[in-house]
Amino acid sequence: MLLSFVEEVLTEAGYQVVTAPSAQESLDASIADPPDLILLDYVLPEMKGDEISRKLFENPATADIPVVYMSGFGADLRPDGISNRNVIGFLNKPFTSDLLIQTVEKHMTKSPGEPEPIETENGPASSEVLSDAESPPASQEETVSPDLITPAEAPAQSQDSWNEAAAWSQPAAVAPISAVESPTESLTGGIYFCGDTGFFSLNRVLQTIAKEKLTGSLHLFWEKDPVELLVQNGQILLATTRDPELYCPDAPITLSNVEADKIAEARAQQSVSGCPLFLALAQEELILREPAGQLVQQYGQKLFARLWTARGVRFMFERNVELPAYASGVSAEPDVDQWSLESLRFIQFDELSEHANFDPASIPAYTKSGFERVQNLKLTVAEAQFASQFNGSRSIQQIAKNLRLDLKLARLTLFRFLALEIVECWSPSTAAKPERKSILLRLKRLIGVGE
Repeated sequence: MLLSFVEEVLTEAGYQVVTAPSAQESLDASIADPPDLILLDYVLPEMKGDEISRKLFENPATADIPVVYMSGFGADLRPDGISNRNVIGFLNKPFTSDLLIQTVEKHMTKSPGEPEPIETENGPASSEVLSDAESPPASQEETVSPDLITPAEAPAQSQDSWNEAAAWSQPAAVAPISAVESPTESLTGGIYFCGDTGFFSLNRVLQTIAKEKLTGSLHLFWEKDPVELLVQNGQILLATTRDPELYCPDAPITLSNVEADKIAEARAQQSVSGCPLFLALAQEELILREPAGQLVQQYGQKLFARLWTARGVRFMFERNVELPAYASGVSAEPDVDQWSLESLRFIQFDELSEHANFDPASIPAYTKSGFERVQNLKLTVAEAQFASQFNGSRSIQQIAKNLRLDLKLARLTLFRFLALEIVECWSPSTAAKPERKSILLRLKRLIGVGE
């Protein structure tokens, strides 16, 4: 995920980017086509950054390539701990996209043949990278984005992940993230990734789970009780929470023949284990399994729907954890896009607040993969008609007029496609997608993903 993030940010900034997912591949690629700058994760499963940079320095073909370390292990990257002369700086995780670009721009201005020594003991200037100890505290007005934390730097798994909510309850402040003891632990289990929606959208989180075919539990922390999304082989099983009133505040007609005390017991069980009350009732044969499964999906998607519009949602994915027994009989949804769309349909216009503040003159257009993805969705007639209007020239107002839709309904429908990142909105003055212009130097860059 970090590899993709860095590649996307630097590519959009005008650099030519080459990525390598392992230490050896980075060495091979550097020799085959020497880059102008290397961004290198310091801790990789195969070898540490100092060994990689030493190998680069010892090879005449790569000796002059400047290297910038990326790591959360600030103490390991102090100037007195670095002996390789080709290492000219470091970028502490977590970092923002702006800081990434600033760092690259700073070091790309140097001649590749004359790498400068790493920063002095005084460290970088205030505009440079700050370590955890040097970072100024975040105020409630100035939110510090933790961006994406990679596996080796994720917080160690607690005995009860639901109790992590307290540590994540203030989205304006970011607690220091410590590394797990072994950088390869995430390959078999434990915290696989974490971050927040100010940096990484819910859609990207779900797409990553599907693409990597992950199995485990996605914990989502917000202003209310945490939400847990259980997934298996990249497919969504269910969403739940330990607050039964948040999960199901009403009384579905399916439960009309179930005794009140039995429902109360099922709710109490959910508050302890997170087991959706419908599954608990089905286990007691108080309701049929099939309608129970339908209710689990419906109320899980309705619960998850609230996260699409929530601010500062923190997420943490535990990989390869043993899924709870109650999830064993639940049918998985193989299409993450379809599950997400069905969740978004539960959102009403008055729940969008600032999310509905689209300029009526702005122009929706498909993203790079948007048109292909929308073809695979089971759209309603209204959604299909709306999607057919995206051509990069019609404004939201024009689309609503063409389809004789109320502008509120048009905005609500557009929000679904925007949340799924199937479309993006261009400026009203844009008739065609603007060409990205680069003011930066050419870059080929290699990084690893072990940290």
